[in-house]
Amino acid sequence: MRGVDCVGALIRDEQCRVYVQRRTAERRLLPGIWDIVGGHLETGETPEQALAREVEEETGWKVRDIVWTVSDWEWEHEGRVRRELDYLIAVDGDLSRPRLEEGKHDAAAWVGPDDLELLMVNRTDGDRRLRDIVAHAVRTRFTDRLRLEPLTGPGEVLPGHAADLVALHADPRVAHWYAETLSEDDAVRRATQAQAHWEADGVSKWMAYERESGVLAGRGGLSRMPADGTVTAAISELAGPDWATDRLELGWALVASARGRGLATEIGRAGLEFAFRTLAAQAVIAFTERHNFASRAVMERLGMTYAGEIRTEGLVEGSDEVRPDAPFAVYVTTGPQADI
Repeated sequence: MRGVDCVGALIRDEQCRVYVQRRTAERRLLPGIWDIVGGHLETGETPEQALAREVEEETGWKVRDIVWTVSDWEWEHEGRVRRELDYLIAVDGDLSRPRLEEGKHDAAAWVGPDDLELLMVNRTDGDRRLRDIVAHAVRTRFTDRLRLEPLTGPGEVLPGHAADLVALHADPRVAHWYAETLSEDDAVRRATQAQAHWEADGVSKWMAYERESGVLAGRGGLSRMPADGTVTAAISELAGPDWATDRLELGWALVASARGRGLATEIGRAGLEFAFRTLAAQAVIAFTERHNFASRAVMERLGMTYAGEIRTEGLVEGSDEVRPDAPFAVYVTTGPQADI
């Protein structure tokens, strides 16, 4: 693999918005577009040294911590290919007062879930790769022990999570409750669909990784249920109109090494926080087969209240056969919750 040519800094505020700045119209390379902090390595610099220098030069802030390498990708301009590493970082300094580098940048902004298309303004080449990297950073969440990445399909910049979906569904317990394993093609399709939901609905599932080791922990978070679904209609009767407005469903699935450690509860709390604080939802539901007592216990630990039962396709106690009328327990919570 070629050496690193450039670094980028994905700096987030308390609302998980990413800092961007507009390149001046006089810049030779990509004039007038919104960009993240960063630039080329100087002779003898490591990527980490270049990152610290660029952040201070372009904002006045100082790098406190490199949290995660978000992307490792290549881009080409005027026949030259550059390899770029983009890092999610924490900085010290007054985030309300960046110091724009004179002659290079003329405006600054914080990009949240609803502002991602700012990265496409004046982007005459239509290249969405930087926009997608920023979207990935904006949608990622961290708990005490987990990194929760928005589930994506394979793409030009991000490799996607299809292989980890295959591994997750190969776990016997996950395969039992979801009544399926996934082929590689199935997983690519599922991951691509999840990414499309992030774009269309502003929310979808995360893939969960342990922060210390980076190993796969599972999948979880929110889904927006279809407005015209029969299951949605049945749940609406139990959960009420506050839930029916946003139709958010919370769920999780963990590999064996992650179970029994409270990680499902961490994923659930992150999902509720995203629902109530980012999406301003009024209510969230979770549902599972009546005899899935482990998941029901997580729902109760999250402060969710049992609302009743629906019947839909799933498992019945004592059988591995999928039935069209299996009993499911539905739980609901309204928020925001004080203990999220």
